[in-house]
Amino acid sequence: MTTSGEKRENNAAVEDFKCLLSTVESLEDYFSKENGPDGECRPCRLTPLASLYLGVLEGADPAQAEALSTAFDTQDILVIARAMDDIKKGAKDPVRKELENLDCFVQSYKEEGVDGDEEGREAV
Repeated sequence: MTTSGEKRENNAAVEDFKCLLSTVESLEDYFSKENGPDGECRPCRLTPLASLYLGVLEGADPAQAEALSTAFDTQDILVIARAMDDIKKGAKDPVRKELENLDCFVQSYKEEGVDGDEEGREAV
Protein backbone atom coordinates (compact mmCIF):
# COMPACT_ATOMS: atom_id res chain seq x y z
CA MET A 1 0.00 0.00 0.00
CA THR A 2 1.27 3.47 -0.88
CA THR A 3 1.31 6.08 1.85
CA SER A 4 0.40 9.70 1.16
CA GLY A 5 4.07 10.66 1.70
CA GLU A 6 5.18 8.15 -0.93
CA LYS A 7 2.49 9.42 -3.31
CA ARG A 8 3.69 13.03 -2.92
CA GLU A 9 7.27 11.88 -3.51
CA ASN A 10 6.24 9.98 -6.67
CA ASN A 11 4.29 13.00 -7.95
CA ALA A 12 7.33 15.23 -7.37
CA ALA A 13 9.46 12.81 -9.39
CA VAL A 14 6.97 12.96 -12.28
CA GLU A 15 6.80 16.75 -12.12
CA ASP A 16 10.61 16.95 -12.25
CA PHE A 17 10.88 14.62 -15.26
CA LYS A 18 12.68 16.14 -18.23
CA CYS A 19 12.32 14.56 -21.64
CA LEU A 20 15.72 13.84 -23.18
CA LEU A 21 14.46 13.88 -26.76
CA SER A 22 15.44 16.98 -28.68
CA THR A 23 12.02 16.97 -30.37
CA VAL A 24 8.81 15.21 -29.46
CA GLU A 25 6.64 14.89 -32.54
CA SER A 26 2.92 15.48 -32.50
CA LEU A 27 1.19 12.13 -32.14
CA GLU A 28 -0.45 12.58 -35.52
CA ASP A 29 2.97 12.95 -37.16
CA TYR A 30 4.49 10.15 -35.09
CA PHE A 31 1.74 7.65 -35.85
CA SER A 32 1.51 8.60 -39.53
CA LYS A 33 4.77 6.68 -40.03
CA GLU A 34 4.23 2.93 -39.90
CA ASN A 35 7.73 2.14 -38.70
CA GLY A 36 10.33 4.13 -36.84
CA PRO A 37 14.04 4.39 -37.63
CA ASP A 38 14.77 1.26 -35.60
CA GLY A 39 11.99 -0.72 -37.30
CA GLU A 40 9.57 -0.44 -34.38
CA CYS A 41 5.88 -0.74 -35.18
CA ARG A 42 4.55 2.68 -34.29
CA PRO A 43 0.83 1.84 -34.67
CA CYS A 44 1.39 -1.02 -32.19
CA ARG A 45 2.13 1.60 -29.53
CA LEU A 46 -1.12 3.53 -29.95
CA THR A 47 -3.43 1.34 -27.86
CA PRO A 48 -1.16 1.23 -24.80
CA LEU A 49 -0.55 4.98 -25.05
CA ALA A 50 -4.28 5.72 -25.40
CA SER A 51 -4.92 3.55 -22.35
CA LEU A 52 -2.38 5.56 -20.34
CA TYR A 53 -3.98 8.81 -21.56
CA LEU A 54 -7.38 7.50 -20.42
CA GLY A 55 -5.96 6.67 -17.01
CA VAL A 56 -4.75 10.25 -16.61
CA LEU A 57 -7.93 11.82 -17.99
CA GLU A 58 -10.53 9.75 -16.17
CA GLY A 59 -9.75 11.39 -12.85
CA ALA A 60 -8.78 14.82 -14.17
CA ASP A 61 -11.19 15.47 -17.04
CA PRO A 62 -13.92 12.86 -17.63
CA ALA A 63 -15.28 14.79 -20.64
CA GLN A 64 -11.90 14.54 -22.40
CA ALA A 65 -11.67 10.86 -21.46
CA GLU A 66 -15.02 10.36 -23.18
CA ALA A 67 -13.80 12.32 -26.23
CA LEU A 68 -10.79 10.01 -26.47
CA SER A 69 -13.00 6.93 -26.14
CA THR A 70 -15.20 8.26 -28.95
CA ALA A 71 -12.15 8.82 -31.16
CA PHE A 72 -10.92 5.31 -30.33
CA ASP A 73 -14.26 3.88 -31.51
CA THR A 74 -13.38 5.07 -35.04
CA GLN A 75 -10.46 2.62 -35.09
CA ASP A 76 -8.60 5.15 -37.26
CA ILE A 77 -5.04 5.63 -36.01
CA LEU A 78 -4.71 9.22 -37.19
CA VAL A 79 -8.12 10.27 -35.83
CA ILE A 80 -7.16 8.87 -32.43
CA ALA A 81 -3.70 10.48 -32.53
CA ARG A 82 -5.18 13.85 -33.57
CA ALA A 83 -7.70 13.65 -30.72
CA MET A 84 -4.89 12.92 -28.26
CA ASP A 85 -2.92 15.93 -29.57
CA ASP A 86 -6.00 18.17 -29.23
CA ILE A 87 -6.74 16.91 -25.72
CA LYS A 88 -3.14 17.52 -24.67
CA LYS A 89 -3.13 21.06 -26.13
CA GLY A 90 -6.28 21.94 -24.22
CA ALA A 91 -5.24 20.36 -20.93
CA LYS A 92 -4.07 22.41 -17.98
CA ASP A 93 -0.92 21.73 -15.99
CA PRO A 94 -0.13 19.23 -14.46
CA VAL A 95 -2.32 17.05 -16.72
CA ARG A 96 -0.76 18.47 -19.90
CA LYS A 97 2.73 17.81 -18.51
CA GLU A 98 1.82 14.22 -17.67
CA LEU A 99 0.46 13.65 -21.18
CA GLU A 100 3.61 15.22 -22.69
CA ASN A 101 5.72 12.86 -20.56
CA LEU A 102 3.77 9.89 -21.94
CA ASP A 103 4.42 11.12 -25.49
CA CYS A 104 8.13 11.40 -24.70
CA PHE A 105 8.19 7.92 -23.24
CA VAL A 106 6.47 6.25 -26.18
CA GLN A 107 8.69 8.05 -28.69
CA SER A 108 11.94 7.35 -26.85
CA TYR A 109 11.27 3.74 -25.85
CA LYS A 110 13.60 1.27 -27.54
CA GLU A 111 12.59 -2.36 -27.50
CA GLU A 112 15.18 -5.07 -27.88
CA GLY A 113 14.81 -7.15 -31.02
CA VAL A 114 12.46 -4.76 -32.85
CA ASP A 115 14.10 -5.53 -36.18
CA GLY A 116 12.19 -8.80 -36.31
CA ASP A 117 15.10 -11.17 -35.78
CA GLU A 118 14.86 -13.81 -33.14
CA GLU A 119 18.40 -13.28 -31.84
CA GLY A 120 18.53 -13.49 -28.11
CA ARG A 121 15.14 -15.14 -27.81
CA GLU A 122 14.78 -18.71 -26.78
CA ALA A 123 13.02 -21.11 -29.12
CA VAL A 124 9.74 -22.42 -27.79
